[in-house]
Amino acid sequence: MDGSLDELLELGKRIKKRNTISGIVAVVGVIATICCFGTAFFPIGLIICVGALISILITNTRLGNKYRELYKTTMIDRVAKEYFSEYEYKPETGFAKDYLRSLGIMSFGSDYRSEDTLKGVYNGVPFTRADVYIADTTTDSEGNSSTTVYFRGQWLEIVPNKAFNTDLQIIQSGFSFTNRKKGIFTKKAERRHVLETEDVEFNKRFQCLCQNDAEAFYLLTPSLMQAIMRLSEILPYKMMIAFVNNTLHVLVDTHRDSMEPSSPKNGNFDLQIADLRQDMEIIVNVITGLLVDRDIYRRTQG
Repeated sequence: MDGSLDELLELGKRIKKRNTISGIVAVVGVIATICCFGTAFFPIGLIICVGALISILITNTRLGNKYRELYKTTMIDRVAKEYFSEYEYKPETGFAKDYLRSLGIMSFGSDYRSEDTLKGVYNGVPFTRADVYIADTTTDSEGNSSTTVYFRGQWLEIVPNKAFNTDLQIIQSGFSFTNRKKGIFTKKAERRHVLETEDVEFNKRFQCLCQNDAEAFYLLTPSLMQAIMRLSEILPYKMMIAFVNNTLHVLVDTHRDSMEPSSPKNGNFDLQIADLRQDMEIIVNVITGLLVDRDIYRRTQG
């Protein structure tokens, strides 16, 4: 094990030890406070108990943040270099909300966050991925709040080797809360309509929307449709594929944040490494599965 992993392991052990101490202090403090109830020592005991718990909570939070930061700079670098010839990882940054909204492919609510940007190159194809969380929180007349999650997963932006000029949205059955630009309030020049293909099985699994049938069919070849169906079988998640503004966007709804740490058991990081490899392989599977480096993306028309 290298030095950085040793440091990560030691920090994990410290956090585990501190959590154990926190539990003991909490139990002893509660028992002592109950025993002092009704006596002159009760206020003093209560203050000491609360103060001790706050101090431990602050220390544990600081250690937890340090562990998360070290994990992201150590483990993710360790795994990413296995897959990508070049990459840059920025754990605290993500896609800007206004930029994703401008693409016109997803609905947006009151809640949004994005982090863990990874920019890299795979097989000569540049990509940017980030975790994205989109939701909407509403409050009823009685003050009860509820949150509807629109999307939580990996958002990939890929720049194909070949240029294209097509607005095409391919939505897997079960992927919800998309912006389909079908309504009367959408400008006519930007409005999408449903596109039926000759592949019956593909039509059952996906709905396609576009602005121009001829341009869409130029991209949506039989080989690409077969590739999309194979990719949907490889990935155990619902997805949406969108060709917009000469870039390819693939949304994989994993229902979780990726690249997040968990404490190793018995000093073994194998499970964490396996989880990170799974996150990286989503990127690899999308790029290879969608034939991004093939000539099907070449725009030969004027």
